[in-house]
Amino acid sequence: MNFSSLIGILLGLAVLGASLFHTGMDLMFFLNREGLLIVCGGTLAASAISFPLSKIAMLAKVFALRLLGKNKVDYQGTIEQMLELNKKLSLGLVGTQDAIQGVKNEFLKEAVTLVADGILSEREVRSVLEQRLRTIEHHYLHEANMFSKIGRYPPAFGLLATTLGMIALLQKIGQPGADKLIGPAMSIGLVGTLYGIALANLVFLPIAEALVEKTEEEITLRKMIIEGAVLLKLRVNPVYMRESLNSFLLPRDRVRRRSAA
Repeated sequence: MNFSSLIGILLGLAVLGASLFHTGMDLMFFLNREGLLIVCGGTLAASAISFPLSKIAMLAKVFALRLLGKNKVDYQGTIEQMLELNKKLSLGLVGTQDAIQGVKNEFLKEAVTLVADGILSEREVRSVLEQRLRTIEHHYLHEANMFSKIGRYPPAFGLLATTLGMIALLQKIGQPGADKLIGPAMSIGLVGTLYGIALANLVFLPIAEALVEKTEEEITLRKMIIEGAVLLKLRVNPVYMRESLNSFLLPRDRVRRRSAA
């Protein structure tokens, strides 16, 4: 479980709820069906026009798994796996193809396969993997930024809901008792803006930031794998390999000597 994200969600809801409560108004007033329909329906429609809904659902699933603590990037486990591969390959304990079968990370499997083929030099292995990394990075960042772009829609549709409310209000000006309708009608109209701002800043933009952070973690892992693949190709000393790969991590996260043994 990602407690930081969970605390953030609960805190955001608590702040919003407390703010509404301290207005002294009936909280049911803020449940405006027309405003919800315009903001949520409009955001969904604009998102469907801009991006495939299947991709949006996939990214929402990625965020949910991150929130639950699933699919966490395991830097230490990857380093230890590469150290074990280096040890076994150097000692001839397993064949290269046998070593590939035990690799679950797809990018690491590709890297080890390139090394196992024995056709490419260290420089060529690095070049091929770095090109694949650039492709992945572009693709992942584009997807992560989808939610940032979707986050622009709710405030716009909230303003649309408010505008429609104001138009309906202006139509009644001049009619008997219209002066008594101005305040309530304006407050109802502004509820749409409230929905749009809350939806953008408590849902879409935080999800976008979380996905960007997830992408950066994945890119760092792949850079580590590229370096490890080159070192596997060179059959370097395990201590040198461990310390080289540890350079990608902060001191508190690094694999210690006893862990790598």
